[in-house]
Amino acid sequence: MTRLATLLSVLPAALLLGACASTGGGAAPYSLGGTSWRLESLGGQPALPTEGPNAARLFFEAGATADSGRAFGGASCNRFNGPYTASGATLRFGALVSTRMACADERLNRQEVAFLGALDATRAFRVAGDTLVLEGDAGPVARLIAIAGG
Repeated sequence: MTRLATLLSVLPAALLLGACASTGGGAAPYSLGGTSWRLESLGGQPALPTEGPNAARLFFEAGATADSGRAFGGASCNRFNGPYTASGATLRFGALVSTRMACADERLNRQEVAFLGALDATRAFRVAGDTLVLEGDAGPVARLIAIAGG
């Protein structure tokens, strides 16, 4: 077989593999339903540590379909919840509702506003190991770490 014939015979397979690699290597989409995450950073800056029922956490509850459900958690000072939809690497949060108590620590108030803003700005996600990265139009908006047993 000539080099040209060999090249032409493997070209379709190479193109197919390249297409799969650009969409996650052909792996099944990651299902967020039933997962739990702790806020690690916002906009590239480390998150302030939080504890208790309003700690900066994000939980995904599976819905009636594999690509929708409810998101809920703590934003640093208050609790929030609302719908989410995910398809492939795309992730959008619907209107989130939140309690409205102020934190004693103004830094936590600012973190809460930034966290809820990051959820609103989320357009995509990626999971690598135990890390969930929320992506906005201009890049990463938040990074979260899986909660063991959560």
